[in-house]
Amino acid sequence: MRAFRLLQTFLGLAPLATANIVTFSPSTTHPNLTYSVTVPDTTTQQNAGPIYLQIRAPRSLQWVALGQGTGMAGANIFVVYAGASATNLTLSPRLGRGHIEPQYTDLANATLLPSSSISDDTIEANILCTNCLASWATPSSTTYSPSSSSAPFIWAYHTGDPLPSASQQETITIHTEMGSTTLDLTKAQFSPPDNASPQDAEFNPFNPTSASTSTTTQSAAENTLPSPTKTRAILIVHGTLMGLAFLLFFPLFALPIPLGLKYNIPALHAPLQLFTLCLIVVGLGTGVYLATTVSTLKHAHPIIGMILVGVLVLFQPVAGYLQHRHWRREGAKSVFGYVHRWVGRGAIILGMVNGGLGFALAGRGMGGIGSRNVPVAGVVVYCVVAGVVFAVYVVGVVWGKTKVFHRGEGLKVMEMGGGGGKGEAEGGHREKI
Repeated sequence: MRAFRLLQTFLGLAPLATANIVTFSPSTTHPNLTYSVTVPDTTTQQNAGPIYLQIRAPRSLQWVALGQGTGMAGANIFVVYAGASATNLTLSPRLGRGHIEPQYTDLANATLLPSSSISDDTIEANILCTNCLASWATPSSTTYSPSSSSAPFIWAYHTGDPLPSASQQETITIHTEMGSTTLDLTKAQFSPPDNASPQDAEFNPFNPTSASTSTTTQSAAENTLPSPTKTRAILIVHGTLMGLAFLLFFPLFALPIPLGLKYNIPALHAPLQLFTLCLIVVGLGTGVYLATTVSTLKHAHPIIGMILVGVLVLFQPVAGYLQHRHWRREGAKSVFGYVHRWVGRGAIILGMVNGGLGFALAGRGMGGIGSRNVPVAGVVVYCVVAGVVFAVYVVGVVWGKTKVFHRGEGLKVMEMGGGGGKGEAEGGHREKI
């Protein structure tokens, strides 16, 4: 390398940089979509300094993004789009916050190089970033090695008409396709020319006229992030299971008891509620999978959901069984019955409310209520059903209490039970819980 530069100087030639570039093309739908990275050797030696990134994409894409990180949460993301002008590109550095729209940040020291261009069929964004070796939000806790053999990157794009403005804070629609990969940055090192600074915005290592380039094309890793179609399908399954459980099955399967109807607890109430518990366990699984893959596990909705399902699965069956066993021995309600009743009622109400939080979470960064993931009709139906079922349950409980009061202490709200225990009474074996 040094001998080559001496020869250039002796012959009076302008010194060239020898740039090693790592490039990957992750989309089979758009094979002309490519991402490239190269790192000055001074940055590698000092573990500090600039890196260069390039995004080449078809004009048919509304926006294109490349990010540093294993997932959207906490990632440094470069979003590029052609705005109101047909000749200028907009670079919008953004912080990833999970599976919601990333927000513009002024913490990034990123520049769109003058060599960037836009034509009738292609956009090319050449980017210089001088603080991309750490997370922009928390530089002390997340670092990216400039010589890593498996540096994590994410990518995404959305097809559609050009955005209506060149604002760096322009709202972007959820991605059409996204994924993740790792790049071998040991193959992406270059030596800048002696008379050029790596931080010079006029220098472009991707430009063949200023650099002797050596490009390594690396196949993208398997897409580890769910597509919008898959995400929406999981969302529908999760919402349907949890909605059926908390809006209909839990309250309606419990309502015959306060109404004083003949309702066999071992043969009807317990199996029906256990069936509903199975539904919410499956619903929890889909919810946790979704929240984990799209980085929303720390939001209120999944946290409340996990606690709620844990209480219902681990506590309610035990309390109900202990009450049933006590009734068979003593013919009276125990503390387990009171706890089982009120924990169940509280869980139903909290589950209904948490469903509303779920709608809000699903709509974040996707257009809110009225978007494809959160249709207005779905929210209206949910609220109406929740309100009707809640009112029916409250009226049923109050009516059942009034009925018991007027019948006197001799008439109890019981359920058909097994034979032979102390809980038997005239007219059948009913159990109060």
